[in-house]
Amino acid sequence: MPFSVLAAARRLAVLLAAVAGITVGSSLLVGLAFGGSLARAVVTGLYVVGCFLLVLGVFAGVRGPLRPRGGEEGRDALGGLFGIGIVGQGVRSATGEERQDARATTWLFFTLGLLLIVLGVAVDGRTALLP
Repeated sequence: MPFSVLAAARRLAVLLAAVAGITVGSSLLVGLAFGGSLARAVVTGLYVVGCFLLVLGVFAGVRGPLRPRGGEEGRDALGGLFGIGIVGQGVRSATGEERQDARATTWLFFTLGLLLIVLGVAVDGRTALLP
């Protein structure tokens, strides 16, 4: 399957719209529940979720080249998210596909986080993008 930049940009835009929509909706509900400014709640929600995704991208990116070794067929290793956890049966070297997937996941989290922060800055009434 050939790589298409346009198709990748379209998928990223759909994912960004979904994450931003969920974030804005949740932020509006939290703003209503606490009786605060709805605009401020939306901006804060975009900042918080964007920063969380950036941190998640860092944790996904600093994963080492070792993975937990699985046991018998159909039985997973006891390693947790991002390879952190109890490893009951040793470790193994990550395959090339696993390393490529880890890099792609890192860049996805980083890009989404950065775009949410930029979106937050764009809708924040306290900042002026153009002087």
